[in-house]
Amino acid sequence: MAERDSQLAELIAAVQASARYRTIDAAVIERVGRELLQRYPSLKAAIKATKTTLHQMIGAYADRALPYPQWLAALQSAPDIATRQAVCLRLMAYHASTRERLPALDQLYPACFGGQPPQRVLDLGCGLNPLAIPWMELPPTTWYAAYDIDTALCGFIRAALPLLGVQGEAGACDLAAGPPPIVADVALVLKTIPLLEQQRRGAGADLLRAIQAPRLVVSFPTRSLGGRNVGMATTYRSYMDALAAAEGWSPRVIELPNELVFVIERHTPSRSRM
Repeated sequence: MAERDSQLAELIAAVQASARYRTIDAAVIERVGRELLQRYPSLKAAIKATKTTLHQMIGAYADRALPYPQWLAALQSAPDIATRQAVCLRLMAYHASTRERLPALDQLYPACFGGQPPQRVLDLGCGLNPLAIPWMELPPTTWYAAYDIDTALCGFIRAALPLLGVQGEAGACDLAAGPPPIVADVALVLKTIPLLEQQRRGAGADLLRAIQAPRLVVSFPTRSLGGRNVGMATTYRSYMDALAAAEGWSPRVIELPNELVFVIERHTPSRSRM
């Protein structure tokens, strides 16, 4: 046990020494590293596998290290709402997930919220999605809670929320271990489920069941990061059809050019299992 703990500490230090993974929540690195140390015969192989897993979770979705202080300054200096929206559009283009969603912002959130803006929003695996708040038409009393595994990103979002017109918080959370204990009116889980299912079969479904919100907005990519159509829409629609049947949900489906969105209304907590 002592040797394994020593190897885990060495693995965490090696991963955090890489600039690419330095800001990932230490608890996530520890969980992934612990699991992979049990699967790989050598520490070197486990370190490499841990970095690969983390890259799949977050690294592949960002073009480069992001200059959060400069971004925050740009939002702070925006003189009006229109300028702030223009800044948000520019910043969201730096992240593959939100970049693909930009053409649909005007239509997506009104369709998801059904004309009744929520008072409490939970954004899980948020990435840069909170920068879309200006398109959500939320009242200024809205509480917006955003969670991701990148602590630097969370710091930026935490500081940006008041500039975007809402109250809220942003923090690190390992969604593979479950959602934060936050009660919300709606939970946004955008393109997050596939990343969890890659780590553990059933992790995505477990997360959706555990979220404390009557409305879930769950989305999946329909094309690869390279833009290829490899049957992802069919795969993820089948996944959600099976989960919805098991849980007694009747999702409303919104089809975007590169994203499949399911809006799920839940009236009672679900206790069944897929």
